[in-house]
Amino acid sequence: MNDNALIRLAGRPDLPAILAFQQAAIAAVDPRSYSEAERGAWWRTPAVGMPALVETGRYLVAERHGRLIGGAGWEPLDTPPEAAVVRAVFVHPDCHGRGLGAQLVRAVEAAIAATGRRRILVPAALNAVSFYQGLGYVPNEIGIVDLDGVDLRYQRMWKYAA
Repeated sequence: MNDNALIRLAGRPDLPAILAFQQAAIAAVDPRSYSEAERGAWWRTPAVGMPALVETGRYLVAERHGRLIGGAGWEPLDTPPEAAVVRAVFVHPDCHGRGLGAQLVRAVEAAIAATGRRRILVPAALNAVSFYQGLGYVPNEIGIVDLDGVDLRYQRMWKYAA
């Protein structure tokens, strides 16, 4: 259970709290998934473009008892034009295993589907591949992103919107 978290659109005043739960989630990533250098680079740059996601109304946060504990966002893709990408899904480690991440991803998927986009891409962190498989995403190829001068591998995963 998610302990009655409120899912809502993020606003500019939420940015510091968003950064805090993102960094807490990254700090808790199993070191078997990413090296110390990779986790450090990711921690320093958890979600490039977060202010733009918030300003365009494409980032949702989960709030419980006045505290932000998770979030997820999305943005349209140019190629393929009928697709969108899920971005910056993070849940504070104090709240892992309660279904909150799945609730956030489903809310983002609904927002994507409401725009008429039919394909959804997730650039899944290696430690989250099984989580996304449980939500119906299918692995594709491994991608690499440069974060703060460090190459971070991720699994590209696709799903069709419901």
